[in-house]
Amino acid sequence: MPPEGRAASRSKLTKDEAAARSAEISDVRYAVELDLTAGERQFAMSTVARFQARSGDAFIFLDFAGQVESVACNGRELGPDAHDGTRVRLDVRPGENTVRVVGSASYARTGEGLHRFRDPLDGQVYVHTKFEPFAAHTVFACFDQPDLKATVDLAVTADTHWVVVANTDRQEPLSPPGEERSTWRFGRTPPLPPYLVAFAAGPFRRLRSSHSGVPLALYARNSLFEELVGEAPELFDVISRGLDFYSRLFDLPYPFTKYDHVFAPEYAFGGMEHPGCVTLNERLLFRHRVTEDARRRRAELLLHEMAHMWFGDYVTMRWWDDLWLNEAFATMMAVVAQAEATRYGEGWTAFAHHALPVARHADQLPTSHAIRVETADTDAARSNLGPIVYLRGAAVLHDLAERLGWESFVAGVRRYLRTHAWGNAGLDDFVAALRQVSNEDVDRWVDEWLLRRGVNTVEVVHHAGGHRVVQRPDPDVAPRHVNLRLAAFDDHDGTLVLRQRAHVSLSPRGREGELAVSGPSPDLLVPNDDAVAHVKVRLDPRSRRTALRSLSALDDRRARAVVWGALWDDVLDAHLPAQSYASAVLTHGVLESDVGVLQVLLERAVRAVQVYGDPFSRCRMLEVLARQVRQQLAGAAVGTDRQLVLARTLIGVVQADGHGLLSDIVCGQSPWAEVEVDRDLRWRGLLRLASTGGDIDALVDVAMEADPGDSGRRNVLMAEAARPTRAAKEEAWTRLFSDGFSLAEHKAIMAGLRQPGQEALLTPYADRYLRALESMAGAAEPEFVLAFTRALYPRFTNVEHSVLAGTDDLLENKLLPANVRKAVKEERTELVIMQAARACDAAHRTR
Repeated sequence: MPPEGRAASRSKLTKDEAAARSAEISDVRYAVELDLTAGERQFAMSTVARFQARSGDAFIFLDFAGQVESVACNGRELGPDAHDGTRVRLDVRPGENTVRVVGSASYARTGEGLHRFRDPLDGQVYVHTKFEPFAAHTVFACFDQPDLKATVDLAVTADTHWVVVANTDRQEPLSPPGEERSTWRFGRTPPLPPYLVAFAAGPFRRLRSSHSGVPLALYARNSLFEELVGEAPELFDVISRGLDFYSRLFDLPYPFTKYDHVFAPEYAFGGMEHPGCVTLNERLLFRHRVTEDARRRRAELLLHEMAHMWFGDYVTMRWWDDLWLNEAFATMMAVVAQAEATRYGEGWTAFAHHALPVARHADQLPTSHAIRVETADTDAARSNLGPIVYLRGAAVLHDLAERLGWESFVAGVRRYLRTHAWGNAGLDDFVAALRQVSNEDVDRWVDEWLLRRGVNTVEVVHHAGGHRVVQRPDPDVAPRHVNLRLAAFDDHDGTLVLRQRAHVSLSPRGREGELAVSGPSPDLLVPNDDAVAHVKVRLDPRSRRTALRSLSALDDRRARAVVWGALWDDVLDAHLPAQSYASAVLTHGVLESDVGVLQVLLERAVRAVQVYGDPFSRCRMLEVLARQVRQQLAGAAVGTDRQLVLARTLIGVVQADGHGLLSDIVCGQSPWAEVEVDRDLRWRGLLRLASTGGDIDALVDVAMEADPGDSGRRNVLMAEAARPTRAAKEEAWTRLFSDGFSLAEHKAIMAGLRQPGQEALLTPYADRYLRALESMAGAAEPEFVLAFTRALYPRFTNVEHSVLAGTDDLLENKLLPANVRKAVKEERTELVIMQAARACDAAHRTR
């Protein structure tokens, strides 16, 4: 059986239940006491909830998924039947009510709830919380919904050598020296939704600073303290400059009393915006050499979580329908803030390269949905945490700001924050604030861009009278009002020279897209060349040929980003052979000066060959990639980020003839001047060596000696699962269904098990995958099931038609949770996309 645990029986809360509860109760206050010294599997919990009830007649319950020892409601003990495993039924009265719940709950190893981790380097234990969207009740009894904000008095008892970090500062002195346990009592929080209550505990090391009167601190486990010290100056700089930027932008000082960041072991996400206690993935505490773009992206994430302090924490959505108000806004603001709060300059060009293709692709899937979507329950809220809400949401908000004018947009945001300070709000409230500062038809914008699914495709069509920009007909996506800019370029002796720019307005029924382009047809026409409108660009045939031939001659970074995105979309839509895309990257992408752009283009070129290219030409194309990357590497300036990115790419594509190179790298021997073989390059080398059939038995210990901690353990698990042998695949499959691994370790195994080029070995696991998913329904940790669904869907087999048929049968299984069904549908579509792209590539090869 798959790993089981407390989350296997996790309940959900419906929107109707939440609305009924919030209509009845108000003025909620919690006093929560947790004892983390009770054992390795469970902790003790006591919650006192005080609240006002309107009538006393409604059915009211507290959420709590743990073991209950006693429940007292207004001084009266309730019997054992009051708790059904996830809810505590209450007998309330009008006016003030007091409920006390005493019990215990289980630690998690999935990254949700209260996650417990033991550092293999020193044996020390660390715990941290992650509650969004519906997991606070796995730790303490509460009304686990965003519109029932409450103050929280938190007390945590832990080993005396531990440090506890929470939303607010510690208010009382610890136990006297010599005691084995200490109790940390924290100041009362401002009104917070339960999902933003947070703490982390363990023998953390701390670095302190302050900015404009706000205390700042960084926390990491002891074994990463050296890295924390090294990264702290840059982290504190970005945090301080970000606080200044947002305080000015929103005309509102940082609204909380302190601003701590905790690097949490085995963190399942990038970060989480707990006020005063932001939790971050340890991968952001760089343990090896990284590029300047990696630092930019870390700053972007820090600024994303910081934006939430105002938009999400200070003012919170009422229900998960308006998750976009949190995430789309924070994503957009993090891009805007880069120009003023970091050294990296404007962020929209990088966003166009990295994020917009992901957003457009999500809208091509059958599970595409509106940015703002009616969310029936908390399970549906989990399913909506994805690129449509985050990335497409940010893109359309950016477009709205351009329509309104930046000053008007900011004025509307400020009005929204002032009006709903410390409270809850939704779409109507946000729109009302914008209406007061602008005459733009915001309601039409909401209807077309927030409440409708899908992305519109625009292209230039040629006709006798000239050129016209049109929205391609799509039965699944209604046309919208689109404002975009179009650029026309001519090829002059190998340089693409701008002839003209024009602004074009498209409507669902009009012909406003007419263009007056004098003279012969331009060589390259780029609709939406500034990437402001959120549309999919389909280049006309002449423009596509020009791009493939001369894209590096286009001296406009943003326009190049749009063209590169259009070419990648064409690969996924089976309009452009994968090898043509890879060749364009090797010809033009390698000339990009921005190393972050170079990296993402090379990654997509490799993916084009390995996943979307004709399998019969895969080896040949990988040889071409390896040869040309070697040539680029030979000419790269030593010690540069460019050299590092090219070295990583080469490690990822060399084949059996490069096993000697890979072995040397695993052993720490650098073949390139000024490129230190750090732990990251060692693990990349070991994974590639394993997946291509090299002997890694003698090298695992060598790599582990250089990186002996939990990260090294996960890399070993991945490499061992990647080996192209029946025994290795069977061992990996067995490990997936063993309880001795955390979800992070299981994900590493999954990442290694499914490798392109190992179709024959993976074919027997296609049926086993489908049967395993059926058996997991309701019996396994939901986080594990979802990870398994996505990571191991049988994309690389010799029985693709059988996989599709089996998937269709599986989707008929009504026992599958909705989020798993969604993931299966998406994975099925990805396989169909892959088949079509491979056929396109094969047709090109045979011409």
